Amino acid sequence: MDGYDKIMHHAGKYIFPGIFTIAGLTMLILGLTVNKDTGVQQTPEFVYAGLALFLMGILMVLHVLGIFKRKSRFILIPVLISVCIWFGYMNYASIQARIELEEEYLLYNKYVKQSLIDIRDVQVAFKKTYQRYSDNIGELENFLKTGSVSYVSAKCDNRLIPDERMNMEQAALLGIDPNTDEGNREMEKIDEDEATILGLITRDTVQIPAVDYIFNGYKICDCNVDGKEYEVRVPPMHTAEKRHFPFELEKIWTKRSKEGQFIVQATDIGDSSHPKPVFKVYDPKPFDPFMRRDTLVVGNLTKHHTEGNWKD
Repeated sequence: MDGYDKIMHHAGKYIFPGIFTIAGLTMLILGLTVNKDTGVQQTPEFVYAGLALFLMGILMVLHVLGIFKRKSRFILIPVLISVCIWFGYMNYASIQARIELEEEYLLYNKYVKQSLIDIRDVQVAFKKTYQRYSDNIGELENFLKTGSVSYVSAKCDNRLIPDERMNMEQAALLGIDPNTDEGNREMEKIDEDEATILGLITRDTVQIPAVDYIFNGYKICDCNVDGKEYEVRVPPMHTAEKRHFPFELEKIWTKRSKEGQFIVQATDIGDSSHPKPVFKVYDPKPFDPFMRRDTLVVGNLTKHHTEGNWKD
Protein backbone atom coordinates (compact mmCIF):
# COMPACT_ATOMS: atom_id res chain seq x y z
CA MET A 1 0.00 0.00 0.00
CA ASP A 2 1.55 3.30 -1.12
CA GLY A 3 1.40 6.63 0.77
CA TYR A 4 -1.73 7.91 -0.99
CA ASP A 5 -3.67 4.73 -0.26
CA LYS A 6 -2.63 4.91 3.41
CA ILE A 7 -3.84 8.51 3.68
CA MET A 8 -7.20 7.65 2.05
CA HIS A 9 -7.54 4.57 4.25
CA HIS A 10 -7.03 6.57 7.45
CA ALA A 11 -9.17 9.47 6.22
CA GLY A 12 -12.02 7.07 5.38
CA LYS A 13 -12.22 6.05 9.03
CA TYR A 14 -13.25 9.61 9.95
CA ILE A 15 -15.92 10.15 7.29
CA PHE A 16 -18.89 8.81 9.23
CA PRO A 17 -17.72 10.16 12.62
CA GLY A 18 -17.22 13.55 10.92
CA ILE A 19 -20.71 13.46 9.36
CA PHE A 20 -22.33 12.66 12.72
CA THR A 21 -20.30 15.33 14.53
CA ILE A 22 -21.01 18.07 12.00
CA ALA A 23 -24.70 17.13 11.73
CA GLY A 24 -25.08 17.15 15.51
CA LEU A 25 -23.29 20.49 15.83
CA THR A 26 -25.45 21.99 13.08
CA MET A 27 -28.63 20.78 14.82
CA LEU A 28 -27.41 22.27 18.10
CA ILE A 29 -26.79 25.66 16.48
CA LEU A 30 -30.15 25.64 14.69
CA GLY A 31 -31.96 24.46 17.80
CA LEU A 32 -30.54 27.23 19.96
CA THR A 33 -31.18 29.98 17.39
CA VAL A 34 -34.39 32.03 17.41
CA ASN A 35 -35.85 32.91 13.99
CA LYS A 36 -35.81 36.72 13.70
CA ASP A 37 -38.89 36.87 11.45
CA THR A 38 -41.21 34.52 13.33
CA GLY A 39 -39.68 34.56 16.83
CA VAL A 40 -39.91 30.74 16.83
CA GLN A 41 -37.22 28.42 18.21
CA GLN A 42 -36.81 24.68 17.68
CA THR A 43 -38.25 22.32 20.27
CA PRO A 44 -36.12 20.95 23.17
CA GLU A 45 -36.35 17.50 21.59
CA PHE A 46 -34.63 18.84 18.47
CA VAL A 47 -31.78 20.27 20.61
CA TYR A 48 -31.41 17.02 22.56
CA ALA A 49 -31.31 15.00 19.34
CA GLY A 50 -28.56 17.29 18.02
CA LEU A 51 -26.63 16.89 21.29
CA ALA A 52 -26.92 13.10 21.15
CA LEU A 53 -25.83 13.07 17.51
CA PHE A 54 -22.85 15.31 18.33
CA LEU A 55 -21.79 13.09 21.26
CA MET A 56 -22.12 10.02 19.12
CA GLY A 57 -19.84 11.60 16.50
CA ILE A 58 -17.25 12.42 19.19
CA LEU A 59 -17.40 8.88 20.57
CA MET A 60 -16.93 7.47 17.07
CA VAL A 61 -13.84 9.67 16.63
CA LEU A 62 -12.47 8.46 19.98
CA HIS A 63 -13.20 4.89 18.89
CA VAL A 64 -11.26 5.39 15.65
CA LEU A 65 -8.38 6.77 17.69
CA GLY A 66 -8.46 3.59 19.79
CA ILE A 67 -9.25 5.31 23.07
CA PHE A 68 -12.37 3.27 23.82
CA LYS A 69 -12.25 -0.40 24.57
CA ARG A 70 -14.20 -2.74 22.30
CA LYS A 71 -16.78 -3.57 24.98
CA SER A 72 -17.49 0.09 25.74
CA ARG A 73 -18.12 1.09 22.17
CA PHE A 74 -20.58 -1.77 21.64
CA ILE A 75 -22.62 -0.39 24.54
CA LEU A 76 -22.37 3.41 24.04
CA ILE A 77 -22.92 3.73 20.29
CA PRO A 78 -26.19 1.67 20.13
CA VAL A 79 -27.45 3.60 23.15
CA LEU A 80 -26.73 6.93 21.49
CA ILE A 81 -28.31 5.78 18.22
CA SER A 82 -31.45 4.80 20.15
CA VAL A 83 -31.46 8.19 21.90
CA CYS A 84 -31.19 9.99 18.53
CA ILE A 85 -34.08 8.00 17.10
CA TRP A 86 -36.21 8.70 20.19
CA PHE A 87 -35.56 12.45 20.19
CA GLY A 88 -36.07 12.57 16.44
CA TYR A 89 -39.51 11.03 16.88
CA MET A 90 -40.33 13.37 19.75
CA ASN A 91 -39.30 16.34 17.61
CA TYR A 92 -41.58 15.14 14.80
CA ALA A 93 -44.44 14.70 17.28
CA SER A 94 -43.92 18.17 18.74
CA ILE A 95 -43.84 19.76 15.25
CA GLN A 96 -47.05 17.92 14.35
CA ALA A 97 -48.65 19.13 17.59
CA ARG A 98 -47.63 22.70 16.74
CA ILE A 99 -49.11 22.38 13.25
CA GLU A 100 -52.40 21.17 14.74
CA LEU A 101 -52.34 24.02 17.28
CA GLU A 102 -51.72 26.51 14.48
CA GLU A 103 -54.69 25.11 12.54
CA GLU A 104 -56.83 25.38 15.67
CA TYR A 105 -55.69 28.99 16.16
CA LEU A 106 -56.48 29.92 12.53
CA LEU A 107 -59.93 28.31 12.79
CA TYR A 108 -60.61 30.23 16.01
CA ASN A 109 -59.62 33.50 14.33
CA LYS A 110 -61.79 32.76 11.30
CA TYR A 111 -64.84 32.01 13.44
CA VAL A 112 -64.33 34.98 15.78
CA LYS A 113 -63.98 37.39 12.85
CA GLN A 114 -67.25 36.14 11.37
CA SER A 115 -69.02 36.44 14.74
CA LEU A 116 -67.71 39.97 15.31
CA ILE A 117 -68.87 41.01 11.83
CA ASP A 118 -72.31 39.52 12.53
CA ILE A 119 -72.66 41.43 15.82
CA ARG A 120 -71.35 44.58 14.12
CA ASP A 121 -74.06 44.27 11.45
CA VAL A 122 -76.73 43.86 14.13
CA GLN A 123 -75.46 47.02 15.82
CA VAL A 124 -75.46 48.98 12.54
CA ALA A 125 -79.05 47.92 11.75
CA PHE A 126 -80.10 48.67 15.34
CA LYS A 127 -78.64 52.18 15.06
CA LYS A 128 -80.42 52.73 11.74
CA THR A 129 -83.69 52.13 13.58
CA TYR A 130 -83.02 53.69 17.00
CA GLN A 131 -80.15 56.15 16.28
CA ARG A 132 -77.96 54.52 18.93
CA TYR A 133 -76.00 51.37 19.66
CA SER A 134 -76.80 48.95 22.46
CA ASP A 135 -74.66 47.18 25.05
CA ASN A 136 -77.52 44.87 26.03
CA ILE A 137 -77.37 41.47 24.31
CA GLY A 138 -80.99 40.77 25.27
CA GLU A 139 -82.13 44.00 23.61
CA LEU A 140 -80.15 43.24 20.44
CA GLU A 141 -81.48 39.68 20.31
CA ASN A 142 -85.06 40.90 20.74
CA PHE A 143 -84.44 43.37 17.91
CA LEU A 144 -83.37 40.46 15.70
CA LYS A 145 -86.46 38.43 16.61
CA THR A 146 -89.16 41.10 16.48
CA GLY A 147 -87.65 44.36 15.20
CA SER A 148 -87.65 45.87 11.73
CA VAL A 149 -85.59 48.27 9.65
CA SER A 150 -87.03 51.05 7.47
CA TYR A 151 -85.94 50.82 3.85
CA VAL A 152 -86.82 53.29 1.10
CA SER A 153 -87.49 51.55 -2.21
CA ALA A 154 -88.44 52.63 -5.70
CA LYS A 155 -90.23 49.28 -6.10
CA CYS A 156 -91.02 48.87 -9.82
CA ASP A 157 -90.48 52.53 -10.72
CA ASN A 158 -87.36 52.90 -12.88
CA ARG A 159 -87.75 56.65 -13.42
CA LEU A 160 -84.84 58.90 -12.48
CA ILE A 161 -84.87 62.26 -10.71
CA PRO A 162 -85.06 64.95 -13.43
CA ASP A 163 -81.76 66.78 -13.87
CA GLU A 164 -83.33 70.13 -14.76
CA ARG A 165 -84.59 73.33 -13.20
CA MET A 166 -87.93 73.27 -11.44
CA ASN A 167 -90.78 75.00 -13.30
CA MET A 168 -93.18 77.53 -11.79
CA GLU A 169 -96.00 75.02 -11.37
CA GLN A 170 -93.76 72.59 -9.49
CA ALA A 171 -92.44 75.40 -7.29
CA ALA A 172 -95.99 76.39 -6.41
CA LEU A 173 -96.88 72.81 -5.49
CA LEU A 174 -93.86 72.70 -3.17
CA GLY A 175 -94.61 76.11 -1.64
CA ILE A 176 -91.45 77.73 -3.02
CA ASP A 177 -91.54 81.46 -3.73
CA PRO A 178 -89.74 82.11 -7.04
CA ASN A 179 -89.59 85.83 -6.32
CA THR A 180 -86.97 85.46 -3.58
CA ASP A 181 -83.27 84.67 -3.87
CA GLU A 182 -83.68 81.63 -1.63
CA GLY A 183 -86.61 80.39 -3.72
CA ASN A 184 -84.61 80.77 -6.93
CA ARG A 185 -81.77 78.74 -5.45
CA GLU A 186 -84.19 75.99 -4.41
CA MET A 187 -85.62 75.84 -7.94
CA GLU A 188 -82.23 75.15 -9.50
CA LYS A 189 -82.36 71.40 -8.76
CA ILE A 190 -85.01 68.88 -7.72
CA ASP A 191 -83.96 66.55 -4.92
CA GLU A 192 -85.31 63.07 -4.22
CA ASP A 193 -87.90 64.14 -1.63
CA GLU A 194 -89.21 66.90 -3.90
CA ALA A 195 -89.38 64.53 -6.89
CA THR A 196 -91.37 62.08 -4.78
CA ILE A 197 -93.84 64.76 -3.66
CA LEU A 198 -94.27 65.92 -7.28
CA GLY A 199 -94.94 62.36 -8.41
CA LEU A 200 -91.94 62.31 -10.72
CA ILE A 201 -90.59 59.19 -9.04
CA THR A 202 -91.92 56.62 -6.57
CA ARG A 203 -90.32 56.10 -3.20
CA ASP A 204 -92.01 53.95 -0.57
CA THR A 205 -90.77 53.12 2.91
CA VAL A 206 -90.82 49.37 3.53
CA GLN A 207 -90.46 47.81 6.97
CA ILE A 208 -88.10 44.83 6.64
CA PRO A 209 -87.72 42.30 9.48
CA ALA A 210 -84.34 42.95 11.08
CA VAL A 211 -83.07 39.38 10.71
CA ASP A 212 -83.87 39.43 6.98
CA TYR A 213 -82.37 42.88 6.45
CA ILE A 214 -79.10 41.74 8.07
CA PHE A 215 -78.69 38.05 7.28
CA ASN A 216 -81.24 36.61 4.85
CA GLY A 217 -82.18 39.28 2.33
CA TYR A 218 -85.77 40.32 1.61
CA LYS A 219 -88.05 40.38 -1.43
CA ILE A 220 -89.96 43.65 -1.65
CA CYS A 221 -92.12 42.93 -4.70
CA ASP A 222 -92.44 41.34 -8.15
CA CYS A 223 -92.39 43.66 -11.15
CA ASN A 224 -93.53 43.51 -14.76
CA VAL A 225 -92.29 46.53 -16.69
CA ASP A 226 -92.49 46.64 -20.50
CA GLY A 227 -93.07 42.90 -20.55
CA LYS A 228 -89.99 42.17 -18.43
CA GLU A 229 -90.56 40.36 -15.17
CA TYR A 230 -88.18 40.73 -12.24
CA GLU A 231 -88.24 40.99 -8.49
CA VAL A 232 -86.98 43.77 -6.29
CA ARG A 233 -84.85 42.42 -3.45
CA VAL A 234 -82.77 43.82 -0.65
CA PRO A 235 -79.59 41.72 -0.35
CA PRO A 236 -78.27 40.75 3.11
CA MET A 237 -75.51 42.89 4.55
CA HIS A 238 -73.08 40.04 3.77
CA THR A 239 -73.80 37.31 1.22
CA ALA A 240 -73.77 33.64 2.20
CA GLU A 241 -70.79 32.97 -0.10
CA LYS A 242 -68.59 35.20 2.05
CA ARG A 243 -69.56 33.56 5.34
CA HIS A 244 -67.47 30.97 7.19
CA PHE A 245 -70.53 29.35 8.77
CA PRO A 246 -74.33 29.67 8.38
CA PHE A 247 -76.14 32.24 10.49
CA GLU A 248 -77.74 30.81 13.65
CA LEU A 249 -79.51 33.28 15.93
CA GLU A 250 -78.90 31.33 19.15
CA LYS A 251 -75.14 31.15 18.53
CA ILE A 252 -74.40 34.72 17.47
CA TRP A 253 -73.18 35.85 20.90
CA THR A 254 -70.93 32.87 21.69
CA LYS A 255 -67.61 31.63 20.33
CA ARG A 256 -67.83 28.75 17.87
CA SER A 257 -64.70 26.72 18.56
CA LYS A 258 -64.18 27.74 22.20
CA GLU A 259 -66.28 28.30 25.29
CA GLY A 260 -67.32 31.80 26.28
CA GLN A 261 -69.31 34.81 25.16
CA PHE A 262 -68.37 38.07 23.47
CA ILE A 263 -68.43 41.35 25.37
CA VAL A 264 -70.65 44.04 23.80
CA GLN A 265 -70.12 47.67 24.85
CA ALA A 266 -71.73 50.92 23.71
CA THR A 267 -71.53 54.59 24.71
CA ASP A 268 -71.53 58.14 23.30
CA ILE A 269 -68.52 60.31 22.57
CA GLY A 270 -68.31 64.03 21.81
CA ASP A 271 -70.08 66.84 23.61
CA SER A 272 -73.60 66.56 24.98
CA SER A 273 -75.07 68.71 22.19
CA HIS A 274 -73.63 66.50 19.43
CA PRO A 275 -73.10 63.02 20.88
CA LYS A 276 -71.77 60.31 18.58
CA PRO A 277 -72.75 56.74 19.42
CA VAL A 278 -69.93 54.18 19.37
CA PHE A 279 -69.64 50.49 20.20
CA LYS A 280 -67.04 47.78 20.73
CA VAL A 281 -67.26 43.98 20.62
CA TYR A 282 -64.43 41.62 21.60
CA ASP A 283 -63.54 38.24 23.08
CA PRO A 284 -62.56 38.74 26.75
CA LYS A 285 -60.61 35.46 26.81
CA PRO A 286 -58.94 35.10 23.40
CA PHE A 287 -57.34 31.84 22.37
CA ASP A 288 -53.71 32.89 21.92
CA PRO A 289 -51.36 29.87 22.30
CA PHE A 290 -48.49 31.65 20.54
CA MET A 291 -48.75 34.83 22.64
CA ARG A 292 -49.23 37.02 19.59
CA ARG A 293 -51.52 39.30 21.62
CA ASP A 294 -53.68 40.27 18.66
CA THR A 295 -57.08 40.17 20.37
CA LEU A 296 -59.74 40.58 17.70
CA VAL A 297 -61.98 43.62 18.17
CA VAL A 298 -64.66 45.30 16.08
CA GLY A 299 -65.65 48.91 16.72
CA ASN A 300 -64.02 51.40 19.08
CA LEU A 301 -65.15 53.30 22.17
CA THR A 302 -62.96 56.35 21.50
CA LYS A 303 -63.27 56.69 17.72
CA HIS A 304 -66.33 56.71 15.51
CA HIS A 305 -65.85 53.65 13.28
CA THR A 306 -67.22 50.13 12.92
CA GLU A 307 -64.22 48.33 11.45
CA GLY A 308 -62.32 45.37 12.88
CA ASN A 309 -58.67 45.58 13.96
CA TRP A 310 -57.51 42.94 11.48
CA LYS A 311 -56.48 42.95 7.81
CA ASP A 312 -57.72 40.32 5.36
